[in-house]
Amino acid sequence: MSVELTRFTVRYPSFALGPLNLAFKAGERIAFVGPNGSGKTTTLRALAGRTREYEGSILFGERELRELLPYGRREIGLLSETLGGYAWMTVREHLAFLRQFYPDWDDEYAGDLCNRLRVPLEQLLGRLSKGTRVKVSFIAAESYRPRLLLLDEPTSGLDPEMRGELIDTVLHAEGARRDRVVIFSTHLLEDVELMADRVLLLVDGEVRIDEATARLRSAHGGASLSSVLHAAIANNRRLQS
Repeated sequence: MSVELTRFTVRYPSFALGPLNLAFKAGERIAFVGPNGSGKTTTLRALAGRTREYEGSILFGERELRELLPYGRREIGLLSETLGGYAWMTVREHLAFLRQFYPDWDDEYAGDLCNRLRVPLEQLLGRLSKGTRVKVSFIAAESYRPRLLLLDEPTSGLDPEMRGELIDTVLHAEGARRDRVVIFSTHLLEDVELMADRVLLLVDGEVRIDEATARLRSAHGGASLSSVLHAAIANNRRLQS
């Protein structure tokens, strides 16, 4: 399975994302990094089929994503920055509700994820902590084993223990299935070191870096990815000032 963006462009009154020409192949874990407003979330939303308002194309396999909607979303998992659902539902009821929309939903796998992440199934969604809401959102996105898994700022605001639990679970889940693409956005550059084998730096809607993490480290004398990316972001800020 592959995903390809060709001259992908989203235009706003004061900002343009792209045109981007990017290809992602099965087995890759790709990190999108960059300043706020650089286009990371917009790109993930488009890849998730949450917007048709773009120019160019997004090929999912060999078909344009627009042609696959809405049923194509069954092949795509999205952990967004906010957990959808009804506040009066328990976590168990929420997951049972979602499973109706995904023919490949795996109840046993969902249960394993809940146990691994220590999610309180009888707790109301409206009373969950931020960290637990993120965990539930991940379980909802992962339980049908989508071929494209998109994680928008998955560890933002989590305490170190919860962050570690979620990262370990993502890596365990991805390691068990190498025939798909995992893309995540993050402001925590240390997460890139832990989770990604390829990194894209977006600045002002343009790709400034697209490189394998191992090659990027090697090109900078074995320096940590976080230090390399911090320097690249700071350099772009200087160029803009």
